Amino acid sequence: MRKNTWIYLLVALFCVSCSVDRSKDESLSFRLMPALGDAPLSKQFRVSVNGKDAVVEKMEKIDIPIHYVQIVYDGTSPLQVSVRVDNPIQNYTVSPMRKNIKANVSGNQLSFAVDSAAYLLVKINDLEDLYLLINPKVDYQAQVSDKEIVNILSFGVDSTGTNKETEKIQAAIDEVSRRKAVLYFPKGKYYTGELYMRSDMTVLLADDALIMGSTDPADYQDKSLIRMDGVSNFRMLGYGTIDGAGWAGLRKNGAREFHLLYASNCKNVLYDGVVLRDPTFWNTRVYRSKEFHMKNLKVLNNRPYKNWTNTDGVDFDSSTDCSLVNAVIHAGDDNVVVKGLDSEREYTTERILFDHILTVSNSAAAKIGTETCVEHFKDIVFRNIDVVKCKRGMVINGFDSTRIENVRFENITIERFDFNGAEAPRLIDFEITDKSWRECTGNCVIDGIEVSNVSVLTSLNGVDAQILGKDNRYGIKNVTINRCSVLGKPITSADDIHLSVNPFVQEIVFTTD
Repeated sequence: MRKNTWIYLLVALFCVSCSVDRSKDESLSFRLMPALGDAPLSKQFRVSVNGKDAVVEKMEKIDIPIHYVQIVYDGTSPLQVSVRVDNPIQNYTVSPMRKNIKANVSGNQLSFAVDSAAYLLVKINDLEDLYLLINPKVDYQAQVSDKEIVNILSFGVDSTGTNKETEKIQAAIDEVSRRKAVLYFPKGKYYTGELYMRSDMTVLLADDALIMGSTDPADYQDKSLIRMDGVSNFRMLGYGTIDGAGWAGLRKNGAREFHLLYASNCKNVLYDGVVLRDPTFWNTRVYRSKEFHMKNLKVLNNRPYKNWTNTDGVDFDSSTDCSLVNAVIHAGDDNVVVKGLDSEREYTTERILFDHILTVSNSAAAKIGTETCVEHFKDIVFRNIDVVKCKRGMVINGFDSTRIENVRFENITIERFDFNGAEAPRLIDFEITDKSWRECTGNCVIDGIEVSNVSVLTSLNGVDAQILGKDNRYGIKNVTINRCSVLGKPITSADDIHLSVNPFVQEIVFTTD
């Protein structure tokens, strides 16, 4: 009897040990981001992950407030997510819809499981947008372990957000660049004007580090919060946040066309993990640059109820070998954009990749143009894009003088079109014209466009499409629309998508191979 008792005790202890180890492993598989401390937290949503309460941030000063939770997750064991609201849940969606996430509703609570890192948008009843930013787990500290790490606080910088510390932070950037080291921003709020990044350095942001832009336009000599001119061998790493203070006061104080991040003539640059939020204008513009890569990025801009506010997401302009991979973009204008504003034609726009991106927009989801001044655009890929909402899906606007060739829109899902405002909703908008909202010549040729595996999950009632050349010399040719569908029905002809074509378009082919 005594022997059996010992056996039972040992088995019980083993089971408890396994349970503790499993619980420990589950807690190690993810972590919840702490509060930034810059604004009141959300009161609309209460979110928990595996039973742990998450911090729900709120961007309340933009036209339509948004709410978000940040999580870091390694994918080793499923996450059980619970979202509670004040009133009973009548309807909901979890985007990307193609993930087919099944949720359970119980009164005012929505519950579902997640088994991989992903950027999700949850819509409940008529409430504001809730983003679940489930980041892949990346050990940024390990990536810089072989370098000297310099703490920004060692330069006497205030981390409470009370004092404007532009000069001290800039001095730290300059010194760390000279030492080819890493500048580390620990937990805190760093209030600053325009900052000029330098070559041969890394900036590492803690989870709860917030670089907060000034609301005084005089603090931005070159109209950007993060400025990069002729910078090479630079990295910005970490899950921290950079806030452009656009709708938090800068725009109200007269700022116009101020970028959050502006880079020109840069090479070998990486941005990984950061949140870039609230610019007055385009969030990120990369101009005349090479090998500029961004990944695991969260771009959160103002988005009005209708029309647009010129708050583009990410624009690669007159640049080559650039990419944005794994991102979410909430914008009041175009989401992912390729441009060619280099009218001197010293640069071209080539080998640009946008891949695995969730977008919400009042204008174009994936776009080339309208600025097309470079000699040519070539090898542009928009791939694995989930469009929650847009005015226009896939856009090529050739308004200047260029040649655009070998462009691919592939594996794109469009969930909903925006019918608010003046612009007409369009699935496809490929156009060469010399008549537009700005002065233009329309001396373009578009040749070799492939639209493949595009799924439209909503009706096209009230939505059209157009492919229009300018004249016999400046036209569009070799467009393939392959394996595309609307509400599951294959697209096999122009009529299926209300497509208008003029005589200056040649060889549009519909296939279902």
